Amino acid sequence: MQNLSPPLFFNLKERLIFTLFLCLVLGCTLGFKFYQFHTLKSQQNPQITAQVLLQYLKSKDDKTYFVLKLKSDFGVFYTTSREDLQDLKYRFLSLRIMLDKVSFGEFLHRFYAPSFNLVLLPNQDFKTPLREAILNQHDTQLMGEYYLALFLSDSLPQAWRTLAQSYGISHIFAISGFHTGILSAVGFLLLGFLYKPFHRRFFPYRNAFFDMGFLVLLGLIAYYFLLTQSPSYLRALTMSCVTFFLLWRGLDVLRLESFAWCVLSLLAFFPQLIFSVGFYFSSLGVLYIFLFFKYFKIPKNLIGRFLYGALLNASTFFLMGIVVYYFFPYFSPLSLFSLLITPLFILYYPLELLLHLFGMGGILDSLLLAWVNFKTYTIILQPDLITFALCNLLTLLGVFYLRAFLALLILNLAYYGYGIYLYFYGF
Repeated sequence: MQNLSPPLFFNLKERLIFTLFLCLVLGCTLGFKFYQFHTLKSQQNPQITAQVLLQYLKSKDDKTYFVLKLKSDFGVFYTTSREDLQDLKYRFLSLRIMLDKVSFGEFLHRFYAPSFNLVLLPNQDFKTPLREAILNQHDTQLMGEYYLALFLSDSLPQAWRTLAQSYGISHIFAISGFHTGILSAVGFLLLGFLYKPFHRRFFPYRNAFFDMGFLVLLGLIAYYFLLTQSPSYLRALTMSCVTFFLLWRGLDVLRLESFAWCVLSLLAFFPQLIFSVGFYFSSLGVLYIFLFFKYFKIPKNLIGRFLYGALLNASTFFLMGIVVYYFFPYFSPLSLFSLLITPLFILYYPLELLLHLFGMGGILDSLLLAWVNFKTYTIILQPDLITFALCNLLTLLGVFYLRAFLALLILNLAYYGYGIYLYFYGF
């Protein structure tokens, strides 16, 4: 059946007008960030307030010091301290920072700034009671921190990071579009039971889908204010808002042009995303899903749809291979389990949310501890710049040509096979 949904823009004039609007937004955003940067630079070692997101020890030249990842009103940055600090994670500090060597480009992303006069403030993070409620449901700190990362976007313990690298499942630990989709599905399911009876009886003239979608979107926005520190979730939430707006206006959300304008809009409102590898990965992942939809139609029978979903999951996994290994070159054949773990996570994530709400979050701890303690081994699989550039070129060509899309898939499959060869026979 032919798609009758109207496009986002009908002619070049409308596209130019929206491009000028995005340029204006980008100019205002960069102007405000530069004003913040200039204001701080104009002060002699400005005194700021920041929250400690991460604290760990590091050694250099036989000297040990603490590295602190801090969140302030102007963004996230790193500093160090040679003092014998207590555990400051999620506490608030007053400190002076030195920005002499920080450029505006570094300020837009994440930067390092030396600091002094660190003073612990009495302020408490509003999420502290929630963190304690989660930790109290687990017998080990490792499992408690695992669920803090899963639900509140806290830092993932090192043991779980190592496991995520081995199994290729880092995406399920960073709260992002994947989690947004799961939470939206759960929201629609619950509202289907609660809202539809009222809809049928009192206001059947309203569009139930858009009413429930609006309520789900409000829930996702409320969840962001709970997280407060998840750039990946902010990106996913913004794209969810844009998608809902397009649906509300009767526009086709699966048009590649709509997706392109969404990416450009995000860059205009959040220019620091241009430095974000996570944004690059998430944009590519969504693009590959869109291209799969474009070249392979969804079957009508149930078995066909199940196989279609499995192939969609597998193709996205392999298509992301080279670009991911270029930045994070840790490889293990165990990553094939991601093809099973990812769809299972769709059931596991809402189940654990429910169990934690009823105080039974530790039921699966013994199984998960056995898993995380299972020894794994990874090798360094580092694609060269030419292979990485070729993947990006084939991605662009894949927007227009099926052969380029298939060539990209074959290239990534071959490279994954090369990784398996190196893992078993390369040394």
